[in-house]
Amino acid sequence: MENAPLSAVGHLVEAVAEMRSATDDFDKITQLEELQTLLNATVGAIARVSVDFEVSQREDQRRRQVPSRERGRGIADQIALARRISPAQASRDLGFARAMQRDLAGTGELLSSGLITERAAQAVHRETDHLEPSLRREVDRELASALPDLGVRAAANAARRAALAVDPEGAAKRARKAAGDRAVWFKAEPDGMCKIVAFLPAPEGTAAFGALKKDAATEQATGAIDGRTRPQVMADMFVERLTGRAVREGTPVEVQLVMGADQLFGDTPQSPSTSPTPETSDPDGPAWLDGYGPIPAALARAIVAGHPGLFGPSPAEADRAQAWLRRVFTDPVTGQVTAVDPRRRRFDGTLRRFIRIRDQVCRTPFCDAPIDDTDHVHSYAEGGPTEVDNGAGVCRRFNLVKEMPGWTVRVVHGDPAGDGGVDPPPGHGHTIKITTPTGKTYRSTAPPVPGAVIAAPHTSGSVVELILAERLDLRWSA
Repeated sequence: MENAPLSAVGHLVEAVAEMRSATDDFDKITQLEELQTLLNATVGAIARVSVDFEVSQREDQRRRQVPSRERGRGIADQIALARRISPAQASRDLGFARAMQRDLAGTGELLSSGLITERAAQAVHRETDHLEPSLRREVDRELASALPDLGVRAAANAARRAALAVDPEGAAKRARKAAGDRAVWFKAEPDGMCKIVAFLPAPEGTAAFGALKKDAATEQATGAIDGRTRPQVMADMFVERLTGRAVREGTPVEVQLVMGADQLFGDTPQSPSTSPTPETSDPDGPAWLDGYGPIPAALARAIVAGHPGLFGPSPAEADRAQAWLRRVFTDPVTGQVTAVDPRRRRFDGTLRRFIRIRDQVCRTPFCDAPIDDTDHVHSYAEGGPTEVDNGAGVCRRFNLVKEMPGWTVRVVHGDPAGDGGVDPPPGHGHTIKITTPTGKTYRSTAPPVPGAVIAAPHTSGSVVELILAERLDLRWSA
């Protein structure tokens, strides 16, 4: 495949990659116009090819005698691997592609011609998704002439007005359905922060937010905010009312720390062997908080200490902390997770915990979903062993997809050709090979611990265990 001639698209990609900015600013703007048109048209082409691929794959599944209720499974997953996006995003994009081909053909043609952006086409898709196909096509015909001159918000408003006009009862039905879809989501954000998003009916949401604003204003008026801003007071009230605990009391957690001893204690432990050999992890580098992701070492120490100021505790305060801590040991040469301390008040599956911490998120390439299942790479039903090397953390979706005809998943680390049969070298990253029904192959290697600094091979991982055992021994429960 490496020596295969470039396709027409390949030549286009090569030309765009080598393109340089024009000398004259007028020509630079012209380049931007043309590139945006190309980008729009590319999205339209992706939609067309995706739909055609879905049709042919469904026919292939029919020939393979896949039960009708399961046909279609795994198609978006193959598209996701090819486009280097998550399966969830590929599913959404495939739904959009179907609409552009079948119900919103006019909008799809404008997109494929480069006359409207993907965001504008998505807005029309989103605002008309609840309509019957015939009504959706009617809205599409009405909007076609106006869309090229509209921005994203204007396109959404125009589509919403047209949808209301062709189906006046639709708004009430959608409102009733939306109330049944109320939910709460969690999303990790940079700098050790997160978002908790609530999807609520407007009256309840307005009342909840209004209550926070009103009570925060009362505290501000009485001088009880202690230097905090009103948004900070509202955020603190939000947490207190959900958990029943004051923010300043700290939150009880079990921190599955993936961090070196020097990160936790703020010093550099010395090897107990001959000459002192310092650990090589970065004391200020990122740690890993299970369920969230990378966090600053200072924040990890603060969580352990239950310190109300988050970044306030010194290493000595963290050392005296009474929060539950579970040790996670890493290989100092490769940065890979090598062991998880089983000691805590409850023993609830150290093997599962190990794989979850090692893999961090679903092992499907480009899938950012949280781990739902600790899966046997070589199926348990076919004799696959229940051990670390044969385990992989995956989302529920991929656990079902990989059982479809034509899919294979195998452990291949230590085997350069990917053909199996070679034992992995010690400390090598856990690698699996995924083959799709079309014969395309993809590899997934467990990531190194965030912030790990690769050490010289002679550094012993036992240093971390010895230092932690010395400092924390009195606080472990068997």
